[in-house]
Amino acid sequence: MTQLIAQLLAGIVTLQLAYSYLPGVHFEGSFEMLLFAGGVLGFLNFFVKPILKIITLPLRILTLGLFSFIINIVIVYFVDLAFYELIFEGFWPLVWFIVLLWIVNLILSLLLN
Repeated sequence: MTQLIAQLLAGIVTLQLAYSYLPGVHFEGSFEMLLFAGGVLGFLNFFVKPILKIITLPLRILTLGLFSFIINIVIVYFVDLAFYELIFEGFWPLVWFIVLLWIVNLILSLLLN
């Protein structure tokens, strides 16, 4: 249960930080919509990402784990498609968002465990 809470908080905090500080990431909706989009991102990270990791295990082994980065990009891209308020201006803001999400996930996991 704490992992689910950590993933939801990480999604919300990362969206807020990216919207505020990362160039090329824009969110044009209300704060409630930002919370909802972050919750969906955390939900997908908690439930869908482990399934994708199992399915793509051979690719992750062949690429020495680098394919996990592609899985993260796909998940965030689907959130971007679902919420028209969230705008990534190109590939590199998306990559920096993934790095920020990883850092926030790491910090929250350490704090909640």
